[in-house]
Formats: sequence, structure tokens, C-alpha cells
Amino acid sequence: MRYINYLIFFSLVSIPTYARIDLPRFAAKQALENIRFVSQDGRFTYTQKRSGALTLSTSFKSNDVIESSPGSNYYVTASSARKKMLIEIETAWHQVLDLTKLNDIHVGTFNGTQFALIGKGRAPRLHLDDEWATWYDPKEKVIHVHFLKSSERHHVIRLGKKHNPFYTPDVIMLNPETVLYTDINDKGFAALLAWNLVEKRLTVIRKAEQNGTRMELCRRGNYAALGEFSYDDANRGTHVQVMAWKNNPSLAGFTTLYRVSDNDIGNMICADGKIWFVKTMSEDRKLNTKVTEAVTLELATGKITQKSELERVTQLIEMDGRVLIPFREETFVLEGNPGSKADILKQPDRTPIKATP
Repeated sequence: MRYINYLIFFSLVSIPTYARIDLPRFAAKQALENIRFVSQDGRFTYTQKRSGALTLSTSFKSNDVIESSPGSNYYVTASSARKKMLIEIETAWHQVLDLTKLNDIHVGTFNGTQFALIGKGRAPRLHLDDEWATWYDPKEKVIHVHFLKSSERHHVIRLGKKHNPFYTPDVIMLNPETVLYTDINDKGFAALLAWNLVEKRLTVIRKAEQNGTRMELCRRGNYAALGEFSYDDANRGTHVQVMAWKNNPSLAGFTTLYRVSDNDIGNMICADGKIWFVKTMSEDRKLNTKVTEAVTLELATGKITQKSELERVTQLIEMDGRVLIPFREETFVLEGNPGSKADILKQPDRTPIKATP
């Protein structure tokens, strides 16, 4: 499941919900449906205009950074390194519904105004201190691995043959040689694979024990998480494994942290010391209804902590350190700065930096 840093809000059900866990609502001066990225301190905001342009607003100024045709949609992606940004531009949004349509992918500096085209595809992602980028080509069914400092270091990983236009792999990089990615075969069995860019060698790390599941990947610092979640009608349960390391990661280092028979939704976000995901709290399989909430899974103990009481949580969004829940016509903040609608911006931190001895 792709991690997309943009805010689009859906009205899921009309029944009002009264939450006991009081979550702050995300606040911004711009209309939430137009926001594509907001920095943690709220000083930089990328918004989409009806004209088809993407605009950067900061210090009471607004500049168009990319211009496209009306009806275009932007996906803005960054990482915890906060050095680069990737922007995926989907033209004719809601008009051309081809699932294999290739979108332009641009790269630029974090909170910058200059972006350059680096490829065409979907689901772009930054890796390894923002020195590498990956994206997926659904037409050719290949993963592009691109070194941003040199266009000559470009690699292509070909996925297995399948006739599933809905599938998009999750991708992380452990180091400049090793790429981990998910795939699924024509019989519906998911797998975690590793590709060595230097040796051009494929290693199968995990295979699903049964079909009807999907795998998700995320990474934070010196750990990576692999989640296996059941499709709604498959009832396969949930399995989360973690690989942590001090010096160098080991492909054989995944261990089980959490395994239940519940059909959790997933949508994992790796954070410091914990993993966020959407968990099924209760389910009536006869009526095909369930209560789902945002939870954290502690790496040290495996403890699950419920973080919302909205009953119908379906998605989590990570945006520059924030963890957000888009819910009906609101956006709730699980972690990070809740934003502000005030015109007075917080001054940047001017604390002197101590010199390293």
C-alpha cells in the first residue's frame, strides 16, 4: 500500500461518531482538499490550484512551482531525511481511469521551488538519506531504482508476470546494493524479495503461507517492518515481522512481533520505536461490518495501544513527522504539530548549535 502525502477526504458513512479519545483536528489556512504537503512547522505548504498548477506558500508569499493542465492531480512525497521531495503528476485525473497510466515524476530540494523530471511511473519513494529514488512502471511491471546524484546509476527490477493492474509493490532500500520489494504471483501468493543491484541476484526472503494476503513494507532508521494483511473476504489474519540491526542488516533477520487472527487493514507507518497501522477492533463476519481504529505496535514489547475512537478508520497518512487520519470531511492528528489557521507563523528555532569537540 502506497504511502501518499496528500489530503483527499471522503464521506464514508453518515452516522455521527462521538469519540472519547479527543484528537486534535488538523488546521490550515488553505482549504484542506487542496493541500498536498505541509511542513512540520507549518511554514511551507504545497497546494493544488484549479488551474492545474502546484503552488508553494511560505512567509506570506505564493509561487507556482509546477504548471500542468487543468484536471491534474499532484502527489507530494518526502522522507524523514528532509533533503529531497518527489512530485508525481497525474493528468486528466478522474477522466482517464487507466490503472497503468504513467505519470511524470519530478525531484527537487525539500521545500524547494525547482523540480526536474526524472522518470515516468507511479508510487515514487525516497531512500537512504534521500540519495536514491524508486518508482513503479505498471505497464512494463518494473521497479526503477535511481541514484539521484548520477543519472547513469539507474537500475530496473522486473516483477513476475501477472494480470493484476491493481497491484503496486512496496519498496525499501537497506543499503546502496540491496532493494527489498513485495510481489504477488498469478495464484495470489505474496512474497518479499531482495534484489542485489551489484550482483544482479534475486533472493526470496518470505513467501506467504496462503493466498489472499498482501504484504506491506516500511523502514525507519535501523529497522524495517514487514506486514502481511488479509483481504476483506479472505480472513487470513495479520502477521507483522521486524528486522532490526546495529551495523548491517541481515536478510534472515525478520522475527515475528505480532500475529493475530483479526483481519487488520494495515497501512503501516514506521516511526521511532513503534509502528502505526489500522487494526480491526471487532468484526461481525455475518453482517460484514467491523470497527477499525489507529493503533501503535511497540517494537520493544509488542504492545498494542489504541490511539483513536472513530470506529471507521480506513487510512493513515504520514506527512513530515505528522501521522494523520483522513476521516469524512475532517483530518485528525495522531502525532505531530496539529497546524494553525493563524496568520502569525512560529519563528524558526535560533538556538545556537554547539560545536562538536
